Amino acid sequence: MNIEYKDKVTNKLYREVIAFANGTGGIIKIGMSDEKNILGLENPLAEENAVYDQLSKMVEPLPLVEIIQEHIDGKVILEVRVTATEHVYRQRDTLFGDLYVRYGSKKQLLKTADEVHGFLRLRYLDESENALTNTTFRAKDFSGLFDIIQNANTTTDRFKNMQENLEDVLASYSIIRWNNGEFVLTRLGSWLADSSHTRSVLLQYSGDRSTSFCQQVSDFSGSIVTQVSRIMTMLQTVQSLYPKELVQQSVVNAFVHRDYSIEGDVSVIIFANRMEIASPGTLIKGLSIESIKKGARIVRRNPLLHALFVDLGLTDGRGDGIRQIIDSYSDGDEKPKISVQKDSISVRLPRKEQVEKVSNNNQRTSTHQEMTHEDAIMSYLLEHKHAKNVDLQKILGVSPSRVTQIVRDMVTKNQLVAIGERKGRIYTLANTKQEE
Repeated sequence: MNIEYKDKVTNKLYREVIAFANGTGGIIKIGMSDEKNILGLENPLAEENAVYDQLSKMVEPLPLVEIIQEHIDGKVILEVRVTATEHVYRQRDTLFGDLYVRYGSKKQLLKTADEVHGFLRLRYLDESENALTNTTFRAKDFSGLFDIIQNANTTTDRFKNMQENLEDVLASYSIIRWNNGEFVLTRLGSWLADSSHTRSVLLQYSGDRSTSFCQQVSDFSGSIVTQVSRIMTMLQTVQSLYPKELVQQSVVNAFVHRDYSIEGDVSVIIFANRMEIASPGTLIKGLSIESIKKGARIVRRNPLLHALFVDLGLTDGRGDGIRQIIDSYSDGDEKPKISVQKDSISVRLPRKEQVEKVSNNNQRTSTHQEMTHEDAIMSYLLEHKHAKNVDLQKILGVSPSRVTQIVRDMVTKNQLVAIGERKGRIYTLANTKQEE
């Protein structure tokens, strides 16, 4: 709970009450110094009446306040308990005069139209992120988010002393809201909690098709910030194969801009020649890929979530992610592909060396694809020692005749050794055969 200390009732006390009422509530202790020394009040009843009188004259609507006289060491102080509600509290007879909001230990005066609009949006936009759930807030359910924030490369003031001010920080992002005497998770809070039902998946194939050998399957759940962190950790081995920082940007976009009102998982699929990242939901009405490429207005489906990701340093917040993806491949003929379906958006990112190969030759060749196939076969044989033609078909996801051509070339290059007759022929690595 936020606590403010005042040695006496001042004529600006109402501003502290407005800030608490527009924030998450709090207590003002009158008769105590900032160092928490007990000063006491000579006439506490008169001071109490002065507080009520000031609030009735200066604040609209009248805030929900309870004043209690507290006796400490023979002295009397006043404890002014302010409850936060869904109302917007301001100076009486004004639209937005003295509109203060308390975020953590700081009181902020909303001055600009954008600041006021953002505050009002949080108060009244209940159909999306800010909508209340039926889940009571539990601090232990945000340990994952807390760990991410503690380790984040950020200087955001809100995150300072978070261990002591966890409720204030979460409330400032509208992750939790005060409702009927307790903090309750918003929809945003339900996505960020460790108990979140959102899921994501990462798959890695040895070849260029989903029918090739699946080398890895990873399923993630829990806080979506934790999911992003775990996915990026697993992508470290392939991240250098794509334009710098583009993989993280694409993964973050998949979580920040997805439609959480529909079923589905964020998916990251790694093929030998590309990566595909898909997110549930489609573009916001009025937007298209072409309009975004041309610099259309920035419209965020989940602005509160986006603001948190910006403060965590996971994205720069410029809102030009799609244009960054397109521009990152401007030097090559092989382009990324962004597809919008009825219920999903997917981004296809070619590997860098494939883009460079196509660009240098100014034409498409199968060399890179064949090299990728060769690497996949050799990787498989390192683990399984030998393989039949039918095994290699499953790994590469290509036709039997194509497999025959690839392994024939590899035998000619002394990369593989063919053992046995045609129908029962198996293949092994050349160096393995020599060692045997």
